[in-house]
Amino acid sequence: MPTAVTEYVNRCARLMGLGHWELTVSKEAASEDAWADIEVSQNLYKATIRFSPDIWKEKATEIRRVVAHELIHCHYAGVERLVDTLEKPLGSAAFEILSHVWDVESERGADSLSTVVAQLLPLPTFGEK
Repeated sequence: MPTAVTEYVNRCARLMGLGHWELTVSKEAASEDAWADIEVSQNLYKATIRFSPDIWKEKATEIRRVVAHELIHCHYAGVERLVDTLEKPLGSAAFEILSHVWDVESERGADSLSTVVAQLLPLPTFGEK
């Protein structure tokens, strides 16, 4: 299954304008409270996606939405880097507020957009039908 997942993620990435990215599907599981998570390189067009083993029990439409959600974070990567550079100039207290708001709103944005974007992507051939 890992090869099929990697091929699917890369196919979706190309359709989402991320064809120049090097995406790796990790064998490690995502954090306990998530279907998936993504770690984006600070300097390169590279990212690593981790999936929860339980996601493969979900419907194909949900898997597709989760993949879209994680790939949307690649588009947000530049703003994420900008936010990360602001701790020193803003100071810890102000940065903590900004960082928290960014985390919440970037997740909300990725979640909202993933519902729309997923409909433009093919369904995976794995997962519950």
